[in-house]
Amino acid sequence: MKADDWKTWLMIGATGFGGPAGQVAILHREVVERRQWLDEEEFLAAMRLCMLLPGPEAQQLATYAGWRRGGVAGGLLSGTLFVIPGALLVTALAWLHAAGEQYPLVAAAFAGTRPAVVALVALAAWRIGKKSLRSASAVAIAITALSALAAGIPFPLVVVVAGILGFLLPVDLAAQSSGKTGQSTQPAAVDAADGTSTSTSRPIRHAVMTAFIWTAVWGACFLIVFMLHLAGGRGTAIATLFTETTLLSLGGAYAVVPWALDESVARGWLAPAERFDALAMGEATPGPLILVVTFIGFLAGWKTTAAGSATAGLEGAAIATLFAFIPSFAMIFSLAPLVRSIHPTSGLGRAMAAIGAVVVAAIVLLGLKLAVASFLPDGQPALLPVAVAIASGIALLRGWASTPVVVAAAAAIGVILKAVF
Repeated sequence: MKADDWKTWLMIGATGFGGPAGQVAILHREVVERRQWLDEEEFLAAMRLCMLLPGPEAQQLATYAGWRRGGVAGGLLSGTLFVIPGALLVTALAWLHAAGEQYPLVAAAFAGTRPAVVALVALAAWRIGKKSLRSASAVAIAITALSALAAGIPFPLVVVVAGILGFLLPVDLAAQSSGKTGQSTQPAAVDAADGTSTSTSRPIRHAVMTAFIWTAVWGACFLIVFMLHLAGGRGTAIATLFTETTLLSLGGAYAVVPWALDESVARGWLAPAERFDALAMGEATPGPLILVVTFIGFLAGWKTTAAGSATAGLEGAAIATLFAFIPSFAMIFSLAPLVRSIHPTSGLGRAMAAIGAVVVAAIVLLGLKLAVASFLPDGQPALLPVAVAIASGIALLRGWASTPVVVAAAAAIGVILKAVF
């Protein structure tokens, strides 16, 4: 690999703010416009594949671009460097959060971010809702899903039922087709060595063998975690939960982050209020939002001892990150040669649209829970958090400030109030 490749992917990983849309824009600028490692058609075809797969689409797209640049080694380099800066920063912030609970100003800083997180979730619901709820059927699915989730029905079950219904109901597919016009409809597979088209029989065999190899890699890593009793003995539970988190994240990270947070609270890895802190770290740092799991993994390990264990916390963060991204690498390396031959069928498109409606419901429910916790502490209205949330929302909506700036400003308000009062 050339030194320029390392620098490019590290730069993309370190500046990947703005969620999937911003990260995809950065990738397009660097790998299509500036370096021409992919042409426009192949970039769009790869993006279509990554949008259909569960997992963080921008990281998967970076992995594909690296694979086309340098095979498996290139894909591992690009996909890993896309994640590493954000994962390290989230781990450091999680450590500060855990160790700083005994320091009032540190605790106040994290508490100060909570109204801003409510605004972030509300804007995510609005942004994704505009794209996903394009028909009466989609709205009906979203309302039904919201009721089911509020009643305690497991998120995975709701997703499965919605996907099945999507095959039967005329859900508008406009949200699934944006950004995909002008793509080639000629089925073809791409050979990583020279970029030429091949028949699909060889890539299919490659996909099966690669999936088998990555399943073995997952199993070996899981066995190591089990045998070494990592993260204070919680390592295997962390690995299992966050593998499931990636595999369930059809429609983007926000589709499954609320479920992962609720599961973590139920297991005692997070306090209810720490859901705010996890989301704040995921939103305000570069890289995929699913790096929320890194924060959770650190706290899950840290809390295995009464005084807190930094070693177990670091192990938990590493395990959560590793097992959240192994499935993404497996899917891209398995399906990359088929990227131009994979097209969403009408049935798949309807299923994805229905799942998109469930995603909106999950985000809305999360936002309501966080708003109640932030705006009605102890059951009494708190006007200052409401004001901070409104100000944060306006600043983000108008483009006056980026997400990290808004989160930092909210944290500063929390520190100032604590110091003054």
